[in-house]
Amino acid sequence: MNAVLNKKKCTVTFDHYEDNNNVAIQLVKKRRGQSEEELLATATVNTSVGIKQDFVAIKGWSENTGIEEVLIEAGVICEEAVGAIPCGMAVAKVFPLTEEAKEVMKNNQ
Repeated sequence: MNAVLNKKKCTVTFDHYEDNNNVAIQLVKKRRGQSEEELLATATVNTSVGIKQDFVAIKGWSENTGIEEVLIEAGVICEEAVGAIPCGMAVAKVFPLTEEAKEVMKNNQ
């Protein structure tokens, strides 16, 4: 899956947090003329509670302000948040993954 973050075309990658298996989403970009990737953003935040595999906790504050819109435009998450989880002084919104994102994540495992 592809997205555009700060006018940069990037690839959306899926993984899981080690301690509770919550879904992790990162936006990466190939470095010019190189085979390695550069991390542009980690869109999710790991929470102290487990989240079902079809949902993600999005870090939409600080340097990630606006990341929800980027992921919605890219077809990664659905438009409406279905919950919220306190994370220190901030709150992570919980969004369902789209069917396309679930399929991509499944094929990458």
